[in-house]
Amino acid sequence: MRKIYSRIRGTTDFYPPLSSFFYKVTQKARKLFEIFGYKEVILPLLEEESLFRRSVGEGSDIVSKQMFKIESQDIVLRPEGTAGVVRFYLENGLPKKGDFWKFFYIGPMFRGERPQKGRLRQFHHIGAEAIGSDNFYLDGEIINLALSIVKETGVSSFSLEINSLGCREDKEKLSIKVKELMKGKESMMCSNCQKRLVVNPLRIFDCKQQECQRIISSLDLKDEYLCQRCKQEFSNLLSLLKDLNIEYKYNPYLVRGLDYYTNTVFEIKSSQLGSQDAIGAGGRYNDLIYNLGGKKTPSVGFALGLERILLLIEPYQEESSLKVFVAYPQPSTFPQAYHILNHLRKNNIAAEIDYKGKSLKAQLKYSQKLGALFTVILGEEELQQNCAIVRDMNKAVQKKVALEELVPFLKDSLSSLS
Repeated sequence: MRKIYSRIRGTTDFYPPLSSFFYKVTQKARKLFEIFGYKEVILPLLEEESLFRRSVGEGSDIVSKQMFKIESQDIVLRPEGTAGVVRFYLENGLPKKGDFWKFFYIGPMFRGERPQKGRLRQFHHIGAEAIGSDNFYLDGEIINLALSIVKETGVSSFSLEINSLGCREDKEKLSIKVKELMKGKESMMCSNCQKRLVVNPLRIFDCKQQECQRIISSLDLKDEYLCQRCKQEFSNLLSLLKDLNIEYKYNPYLVRGLDYYTNTVFEIKSSQLGSQDAIGAGGRYNDLIYNLGGKKTPSVGFALGLERILLLIEPYQEESSLKVFVAYPQPSTFPQAYHILNHLRKNNIAAEIDYKGKSLKAQLKYSQKLGALFTVILGEEELQQNCAIVRDMNKAVQKKVALEELVPFLKDSLSSLS
């Protein structure tokens, strides 16, 4: 028996109508990026492994467990987008060409995860990075942009959670505080969290184990670890969000799973996604460019999970783009019908024809199934009269139209429907 191949677990085949919605979501995002002044970058799927070890962090799950690596080489399929944008920014000498940049990207990312709903091995991110300013108004723009994309794509139920990790010194104080608060509780945590407490205590906040979450949520975490400047900046940002009528929830347990984050961190969530409830997330990474060899440059960004957005806008109802179906009652008129088909397409009218030699009755049913607004019928009698029958598929009425008038007649008829 011949083998029938299946897609790899944790990947997705995008086919109609899902592929249409994939395109619509990305187009809506691109429109908003244009309005907000972000320019697209299209970067390689392959990057050096060490790029992510230095940016995302040795102790992160992404680096320690989830990267797809090319055997015997320091090359991986990219697990996230920010590090690649920073690499591009430094490699191409952009710091010398300008002091402020705004980029966006849309494309696949890869992680060697155990596949489950909303958690895939190959997935797509819609992301943005603003490089060169530590102004809290820019944080507000990034959050506003991310939420605008989520709203515009049709997601109706979501919430924003936000926190501040403070500057590098504040983050170190928070790490020490977490370690102190966890003394005597280590044995109650899962084996992964016990290791995290040694390597990077803040990683325990990423754990999804119920018992670990119960212990973490009991920790008395307040913002005392923030220096006065970072505390004031965070307060200013929260006030700005209120001015923008953006509802948020302050979550002191929100840390994010990537080591490069400092100061503002946020997540956009939906309870409809279950345990993997994040639609997207982002925050500041004021030290990342310095850590990757550049000058200290404040930056902020976000990434949204495209597949997770698609999960939230089900069921998919595809709108047909087909305008006209060309039918032929007799096989002898197919060549002329085919000629008319291409004439319509050259005049920017979306048109289709049957290539299987079906009866006229079957062709009309097929036209209806495809969602055509009009069917042009070309029989021997019509061709002798140099005309065609144009059938309105919604009103079930038809009329004869001269072939030379066919294109303007259809364009006028279609225009009246829009």
